[in-house]
Amino acid sequence: MWLIRKKLATHAYAIVFFILFGICLYITFYDKTISPTLPVITPLITVHTKTSSGQYLDVHLDLATNSAMCQKHDYLIIYVLSTITNVQRRQVIRSTWGSKQKGVCFVFIVGQVSGTTANAGEYQLKINNEKREHHDVVQIDHFESYANVIYKEIAALKWANHFYPDIPYLFKTDDDLIVDTILVSSIGKLLLTNVSLHDSFLVQNRPNLVSSIISSNRETFFRGGWATDYQPTLRDGKFGVSENVWPHAVLPAYCSGFGWFMSKNIRERLVNASLTYPIEKAAWVGDVFVSGFLAKEANVKCTGLEIDFAQTASANCSCLMVNNPMLTVCSSSFHSGGGGTEIQRYLEYQKAWQVIQLRHNSTNREIYAC
Repeated sequence: MWLIRKKLATHAYAIVFFILFGICLYITFYDKTISPTLPVITPLITVHTKTSSGQYLDVHLDLATNSAMCQKHDYLIIYVLSTITNVQRRQVIRSTWGSKQKGVCFVFIVGQVSGTTANAGEYQLKINNEKREHHDVVQIDHFESYANVIYKEIAALKWANHFYPDIPYLFKTDDDLIVDTILVSSIGKLLLTNVSLHDSFLVQNRPNLVSSIISSNRETFFRGGWATDYQPTLRDGKFGVSENVWPHAVLPAYCSGFGWFMSKNIRERLVNASLTYPIEKAAWVGDVFVSGFLAKEANVKCTGLEIDFAQTASANCSCLMVNNPMLTVCSSSFHSGGGGTEIQRYLEYQKAWQVIQLRHNSTNREIYAC
Protein backbone atom coordinates (compact mmCIF):
# COMPACT_ATOMS: atom_id res chain seq x y z
CA MET A 1 0.00 0.00 0.00
CA TRP A 2 2.81 2.41 0.88
CA LEU A 3 4.48 1.73 -2.48
CA ILE A 4 1.20 2.46 -4.35
CA ARG A 5 0.75 5.79 -2.50
CA LYS A 6 4.35 6.75 -3.33
CA LYS A 7 3.82 6.05 -7.04
CA LEU A 8 0.57 8.09 -7.06
CA ALA A 9 2.32 11.04 -5.39
CA THR A 10 5.13 10.88 -7.95
CA HIS A 11 2.63 10.97 -10.79
CA ALA A 12 0.78 13.89 -9.16
CA TYR A 13 4.01 15.95 -8.85
CA ALA A 14 4.80 15.22 -12.47
CA ILE A 15 1.33 16.35 -13.59
CA VAL A 16 1.62 19.61 -11.56
CA PHE A 17 5.08 20.24 -13.02
CA PHE A 18 3.88 19.85 -16.60
CA ILE A 19 0.85 22.09 -15.94
CA LEU A 20 3.03 24.88 -14.50
CA PHE A 21 5.53 24.48 -17.33
CA GLY A 22 2.72 24.84 -19.88
CA ILE A 23 1.42 28.00 -18.20
CA CYS A 24 4.90 29.55 -18.36
CA LEU A 25 5.20 28.72 -22.06
CA TYR A 26 1.80 30.30 -22.74
CA ILE A 27 2.68 33.50 -20.91
CA THR A 28 6.03 33.76 -22.66
CA PHE A 29 4.97 33.12 -26.23
CA TYR A 30 1.23 33.80 -26.52
CA ASP A 31 -0.15 36.19 -23.92
CA LYS A 32 1.36 39.54 -24.96
CA THR A 33 -0.86 41.50 -22.60
CA ILE A 34 0.90 40.08 -19.55
CA SER A 35 4.41 40.87 -20.75
CA PRO A 36 5.46 44.39 -19.71
CA THR A 37 6.21 46.94 -22.47
CA LEU A 38 9.68 48.40 -22.26
CA PRO A 39 9.76 52.24 -22.12
CA VAL A 40 10.99 54.13 -25.17
CA ILE A 41 14.06 56.14 -24.20
CA THR A 42 14.50 59.45 -26.03
CA PRO A 43 17.63 61.61 -25.91
CA LEU A 44 17.55 64.80 -23.84
CA ILE A 45 19.24 66.92 -26.50
CA THR A 46 17.13 67.14 -29.62
CA VAL A 47 17.23 68.87 -32.95
CA HIS A 48 13.96 70.07 -34.45
CA THR A 49 12.34 68.16 -37.24
CA LYS A 50 10.16 70.00 -39.73
CA THR A 51 8.34 66.87 -40.88
CA SER A 52 7.19 65.35 -37.58
CA SER A 53 3.44 64.83 -37.48
CA GLY A 54 1.19 64.96 -34.45
CA GLN A 55 3.91 66.44 -32.20
CA TYR A 56 4.01 69.72 -30.32
CA LEU A 57 6.93 72.04 -29.80
CA ASP A 58 8.89 70.54 -26.93
CA VAL A 59 11.38 72.93 -25.39
CA HIS A 60 13.96 71.00 -23.38
CA LEU A 61 15.06 73.16 -20.48
CA ASP A 62 16.41 71.68 -17.26
CA LEU A 63 15.03 73.92 -14.52
CA ALA A 64 17.21 72.20 -11.91
CA THR A 65 20.49 73.26 -13.53
CA ASN A 66 19.17 76.62 -14.78
CA SER A 67 17.97 77.98 -11.49
CA ALA A 68 16.81 81.43 -10.47
CA MET A 69 19.25 84.36 -10.69
CA CYS A 70 17.19 87.56 -10.57
CA GLN A 71 16.02 89.47 -7.52
CA LYS A 72 12.42 89.28 -6.37
CA HIS A 73 12.08 93.07 -6.50
CA ASP A 74 13.36 93.39 -10.10
CA TYR A 75 10.83 94.97 -12.44
CA LEU A 76 12.47 94.09 -15.77
CA ILE A 77 14.19 91.02 -17.24
CA ILE A 78 16.37 91.76 -20.26
CA TYR A 79 17.05 88.43 -21.94
CA VAL A 80 19.76 88.26 -24.58
CA LEU A 81 19.86 85.48 -27.17
CA SER A 82 23.49 84.38 -27.48
CA THR A 83 25.50 81.48 -28.91
CA ILE A 84 27.49 79.24 -26.59
CA THR A 85 30.75 79.97 -28.42
CA ASN A 86 30.40 83.77 -27.97
CA VAL A 87 32.23 83.74 -24.65
CA GLN A 88 34.17 86.98 -25.14
CA ARG A 89 31.16 88.83 -26.54
CA ARG A 90 29.12 88.10 -23.42
CA GLN A 91 31.98 89.33 -21.29
CA VAL A 92 32.14 92.62 -23.21
CA ILE A 93 28.37 93.06 -22.89
CA ARG A 94 28.61 92.51 -19.13
CA SER A 95 31.05 95.43 -18.93
CA THR A 96 28.99 97.69 -21.23
CA TRP A 97 25.26 97.73 -21.93
CA GLY A 98 24.65 94.57 -19.89
CA SER A 99 26.29 95.92 -16.74
CA LYS A 100 24.26 95.83 -13.54
CA GLN A 101 21.36 98.26 -13.10
CA LYS A 102 19.03 98.50 -10.14
CA GLY A 103 15.82 96.60 -10.69
CA VAL A 104 17.01 95.03 -13.96
CA CYS A 105 18.02 91.39 -14.46
CA PHE A 106 20.20 90.45 -17.44
CA VAL A 107 20.07 86.86 -18.70
CA PHE A 108 21.88 85.20 -21.63
CA ILE A 109 20.13 82.32 -23.40
CA VAL A 110 22.45 79.77 -25.07
CA GLY A 111 22.22 76.30 -26.59
CA GLN A 112 24.36 73.18 -26.75
CA VAL A 113 27.39 72.55 -28.94
CA SER A 114 27.22 69.40 -31.02
CA GLY A 115 29.70 66.71 -30.04
CA THR A 116 31.08 66.85 -33.58
CA THR A 117 32.05 70.51 -33.15
CA ALA A 118 35.73 71.20 -32.53
CA ASN A 119 36.46 71.95 -28.85
CA ALA A 120 32.85 71.13 -27.87
CA GLY A 121 33.90 69.92 -24.41
CA GLU A 122 35.99 73.03 -23.87
CA TYR A 123 33.06 75.33 -24.63
CA GLN A 124 30.81 73.42 -22.25
CA LEU A 125 33.38 73.82 -19.49
CA LYS A 126 33.52 77.55 -20.21
CA ILE A 127 29.76 77.92 -20.04
CA ASN A 128 29.69 75.99 -16.76
CA ASN A 129 32.27 78.42 -15.39
CA GLU A 130 30.19 81.38 -16.62
CA LYS A 131 27.16 80.04 -14.81
CA ARG A 132 29.08 79.70 -11.55
CA GLU A 133 30.81 83.07 -11.82
CA HIS A 134 28.10 85.34 -13.23
CA HIS A 135 24.79 83.55 -12.55
CA ASP A 136 23.33 85.01 -15.73
CA VAL A 137 23.30 82.11 -18.23
CA VAL A 138 20.36 79.84 -19.09
CA GLN A 139 21.27 76.88 -21.30
CA ILE A 140 18.68 74.94 -23.27
CA ASP A 141 19.13 71.31 -24.28
CA HIS A 142 19.01 71.88 -28.03
CA PHE A 143 21.92 72.25 -30.41
CA GLU A 144 22.94 75.69 -31.61
CA SER A 145 21.41 76.44 -35.02
CA TYR A 146 19.52 79.27 -36.66
CA ALA A 147 16.30 77.27 -36.74
CA ASN A 148 16.58 76.30 -33.07
CA VAL A 149 16.47 79.98 -32.07
CA ILE A 150 12.73 79.52 -31.62
CA TYR A 151 13.51 77.11 -28.76
CA LYS A 152 15.72 79.77 -27.14
CA GLU A 153 12.93 82.34 -27.44
CA ILE A 154 10.35 80.07 -25.81
CA ALA A 155 12.81 78.77 -23.18
CA ALA A 156 13.54 82.32 -22.01
CA LEU A 157 9.83 82.90 -21.42
CA LYS A 158 9.36 79.47 -19.84
CA TRP A 159 12.30 80.05 -17.49
CA ALA A 160 11.05 83.49 -16.44
CA ASN A 161 7.50 82.24 -16.03
CA HIS A 162 8.68 79.42 -13.75
CA PHE A 163 11.06 81.33 -11.48
CA TYR A 164 9.75 84.89 -11.67
CA PRO A 165 6.02 84.94 -12.41
CA ASP A 166 5.72 88.29 -10.60
CA ILE A 167 8.44 90.26 -12.44
CA PRO A 168 6.14 92.46 -14.51
CA TYR A 169 8.09 93.14 -17.73
CA LEU A 170 10.59 91.61 -20.12
CA PHE A 171 12.70 92.96 -22.97
CA LYS A 172 14.20 90.71 -25.64
CA THR A 173 17.35 91.38 -27.71
CA ASP A 174 20.46 89.69 -29.21
CA ASP A 175 24.18 89.67 -28.41
CA ASP A 176 25.20 91.08 -31.83
CA LEU A 177 23.36 94.33 -31.07
CA ILE A 178 24.25 97.41 -29.02
CA VAL A 179 21.39 98.45 -26.75
CA ASP A 180 20.70 101.58 -24.74
CA THR A 181 19.59 99.58 -21.72
CA ILE A 182 19.36 102.76 -19.62
CA LEU A 183 16.59 103.92 -21.94
CA VAL A 184 15.03 100.44 -21.97
CA SER A 185 15.02 100.32 -18.16
CA SER A 186 13.50 103.83 -18.06
CA ILE A 187 10.62 102.61 -20.20
CA GLY A 188 10.24 99.62 -17.88
CA LYS A 189 10.16 101.93 -14.88
CA LEU A 190 7.55 104.13 -16.55
CA LEU A 191 5.41 101.06 -17.23
CA LEU A 192 5.71 100.11 -13.58
CA THR A 193 5.08 103.48 -11.93
CA ASN A 194 3.24 105.58 -14.54
CA VAL A 195 5.43 108.46 -13.38
CA SER A 196 7.87 110.45 -15.51
CA LEU A 197 9.64 113.56 -14.23
CA HIS A 198 9.34 116.67 -16.38
CA ASP A 199 13.10 116.82 -16.93
CA SER A 200 13.56 113.12 -17.63
CA PHE A 201 15.39 111.92 -20.74
CA LEU A 202 12.20 110.45 -22.18
CA VAL A 203 10.15 113.62 -21.72
CA GLN A 204 12.86 115.79 -23.26
CA ASN A 205 13.42 113.59 -26.31
CA ARG A 206 10.17 111.72 -26.99
CA PRO A 207 7.21 113.16 -25.02
CA ASN A 208 4.70 111.35 -27.26
CA LEU A 209 6.23 108.05 -26.21
CA VAL A 210 5.66 108.91 -22.55
CA SER A 211 1.99 109.70 -23.06
CA SER A 212 1.56 106.58 -25.21
CA ILE A 213 3.02 104.34 -22.50
CA ILE A 214 1.01 105.98 -19.71
CA SER A 215 -2.23 105.37 -21.61
CA SER A 216 -1.36 101.79 -22.59
CA ASN A 217 -2.94 98.60 -21.25
CA ARG A 218 -0.37 96.96 -19.00
CA GLU A 219 -1.96 93.52 -19.21
CA THR A 220 -1.61 93.30 -22.99
CA PHE A 221 1.61 95.34 -23.41
CA PHE A 222 3.55 93.72 -26.25
CA ARG A 223 5.41 96.29 -28.32
CA GLY A 224 8.62 96.59 -30.32
CA GLY A 225 10.57 99.20 -32.25
CA TRP A 226 10.01 97.58 -35.63
CA ALA A 227 6.46 96.28 -35.90
CA THR A 228 5.96 94.68 -39.31
CA ASP A 229 2.60 94.27 -41.04
CA TYR A 230 1.99 92.92 -44.54
CA GLN A 231 5.47 91.41 -44.90
CA PRO A 232 5.59 89.07 -47.92
CA THR A 233 6.11 85.39 -47.17
CA LEU A 234 9.45 84.13 -48.50
CA ARG A 235 9.56 80.49 -49.57
CA ASP A 236 13.29 79.90 -49.90
CA GLY A 237 16.51 80.65 -48.06
CA LYS A 238 17.25 81.40 -44.44
CA PHE A 239 13.94 83.18 -43.85
CA GLY A 240 11.81 80.86 -45.95
CA VAL A 241 8.46 79.55 -44.70
CA SER A 242 6.95 76.60 -46.56
CA GLU A 243 3.40 76.62 -47.92
CA ASN A 244 2.54 73.68 -45.64
CA VAL A 245 3.29 75.92 -42.66
CA TRP A 246 1.76 79.14 -43.99
CA PRO A 247 0.02 79.10 -47.38
CA HIS A 248 -0.68 82.85 -47.39
CA ALA A 249 1.28 85.45 -49.37
CA VAL A 250 1.66 87.74 -46.34
CA LEU A 251 3.10 86.79 -42.94
CA PRO A 252 1.26 87.39 -39.66
CA ALA A 253 2.08 90.76 -38.09
CA TYR A 254 5.28 90.51 -36.02
CA CYS A 255 8.04 92.59 -34.41
CA SER A 256 11.72 92.63 -35.30
CA GLY A 257 13.96 90.51 -33.09
CA PHE A 258 16.09 93.61 -32.44
CA GLY A 259 13.94 94.17 -29.37
CA TRP A 260 10.46 94.06 -27.90
CA PHE A 261 8.79 94.59 -24.54
CA MET A 262 6.15 92.32 -23.10
CA SER A 263 4.16 92.14 -19.88
CA LYS A 264 4.14 89.05 -17.67
CA ASN A 265 0.60 88.36 -18.86
CA ILE A 266 1.75 88.18 -22.49
CA ARG A 267 4.69 85.98 -21.44
CA GLU A 268 2.36 83.50 -19.77
CA ARG A 269 0.01 83.40 -22.75
CA LEU A 270 2.86 82.74 -25.16
CA VAL A 271 4.24 79.95 -22.97
CA ASN A 272 0.82 78.30 -22.75
CA ALA A 273 0.31 78.59 -26.51
CA SER A 274 3.68 76.93 -27.15
CA LEU A 275 2.64 73.80 -25.21
CA THR A 276 0.08 72.81 -27.84
CA TYR A 277 1.65 74.35 -30.95
CA PRO A 278 2.08 71.68 -33.70
CA ILE A 279 5.73 71.37 -34.63
CA GLU A 280 4.89 70.89 -38.31
CA LYS A 281 3.27 74.35 -38.31
CA ALA A 282 6.30 76.15 -36.85
CA ALA A 283 8.12 78.81 -38.87
CA TRP A 284 11.80 78.34 -38.04
CA VAL A 285 12.61 82.06 -37.88
CA GLY A 286 12.84 83.22 -34.26
CA ASP A 287 11.25 86.68 -34.26
CA VAL A 288 8.70 85.85 -36.96
CA PHE A 289 7.56 82.75 -35.09
CA VAL A 290 7.38 84.06 -31.51
CA SER A 291 5.98 87.56 -32.10
CA GLY A 292 3.98 86.51 -35.18
CA PHE A 293 2.86 82.88 -35.43
CA LEU A 294 2.90 82.04 -31.71
CA ALA A 295 1.40 85.42 -30.80
CA LYS A 296 -1.43 84.80 -33.25
CA GLU A 297 -2.07 81.40 -31.62
CA ALA A 298 -2.11 83.10 -28.20
CA ASN A 299 -4.51 85.75 -29.54
CA VAL A 300 -2.10 88.62 -28.85
CA LYS A 301 -0.28 91.04 -31.17
CA CYS A 302 3.08 92.82 -31.06
CA THR A 303 2.59 96.44 -32.11
CA GLY A 304 4.88 99.41 -32.64
CA LEU A 305 6.70 101.41 -29.98
CA GLU A 306 8.19 104.82 -30.72
CA ILE A 307 11.85 103.98 -30.12
CA ASP A 308 14.46 104.02 -32.86
CA PHE A 309 16.42 101.06 -34.23
CA ALA A 310 19.26 101.06 -36.79
CA GLN A 311 20.32 98.09 -38.87
CA THR A 312 23.64 99.31 -40.19
CA ALA A 313 26.91 97.92 -41.51
CA SER A 314 28.81 101.12 -40.67
CA ALA A 315 30.42 99.68 -37.50
CA ASN A 316 29.84 103.12 -36.00
CA CYS A 317 26.87 102.84 -33.64
CA SER A 318 28.49 105.35 -31.26
CA CYS A 319 28.24 108.17 -33.83
CA LEU A 320 24.72 107.19 -34.80
CA MET A 321 23.72 107.37 -31.14
CA VAL A 322 25.33 110.80 -30.79
CA ASN A 323 23.19 112.12 -33.63
CA ASN A 324 20.00 110.38 -32.51
CA PRO A 325 19.36 110.39 -28.74
CA MET A 326 16.44 107.97 -29.16
CA LEU A 327 18.43 105.36 -31.08
CA THR A 328 17.80 102.46 -28.73
CA VAL A 329 19.15 99.42 -30.59
CA CYS A 330 21.94 99.47 -33.18
CA SER A 331 23.37 96.50 -35.06
CA SER A 332 27.04 95.90 -34.33
CA SER A 333 29.51 94.74 -36.97
CA PHE A 334 29.04 91.21 -35.59
CA HIS A 335 25.49 91.43 -36.93
CA SER A 336 26.43 92.78 -40.34
CA GLY A 337 29.56 90.65 -40.77
CA GLY A 338 31.98 93.53 -41.32
CA GLY A 339 33.81 96.11 -39.26
CA GLY A 340 37.46 95.12 -39.03
CA THR A 341 39.11 92.92 -36.43
CA GLU A 342 37.38 91.32 -33.47
CA ILE A 343 39.10 93.76 -31.11
CA GLN A 344 37.76 96.70 -33.14
CA ARG A 345 34.28 95.24 -32.97
CA TYR A 346 34.45 94.99 -29.19
CA LEU A 347 35.79 98.54 -29.05
CA GLU A 348 32.60 99.75 -30.73
CA TYR A 349 30.56 98.24 -27.88
CA GLN A 350 32.66 100.23 -25.42
CA LYS A 351 32.49 103.50 -27.40
CA ALA A 352 28.72 103.23 -27.84
CA TRP A 353 28.25 102.49 -24.14
CA GLN A 354 30.21 105.65 -23.26
CA VAL A 355 27.89 107.68 -25.48
CA ILE A 356 24.83 106.04 -23.89
CA GLN A 357 26.03 106.88 -20.39
CA LEU A 358 26.87 110.45 -21.33
CA ARG A 359 23.57 111.20 -22.98
CA HIS A 360 21.67 110.05 -19.90
CA ASN A 361 23.92 111.95 -17.50
CA SER A 362 24.21 115.28 -19.29
CA THR A 363 21.95 117.77 -21.03
CA ASN A 364 24.81 119.21 -23.07
CA ARG A 365 25.13 117.21 -26.27
CA GLU A 366 28.11 119.26 -27.37
CA ILE A 367 30.39 117.25 -25.09
CA TYR A 368 29.94 114.14 -27.23
CA ALA A 369 32.93 113.32 -29.34
CA CYS A 370 32.07 111.31 -32.44
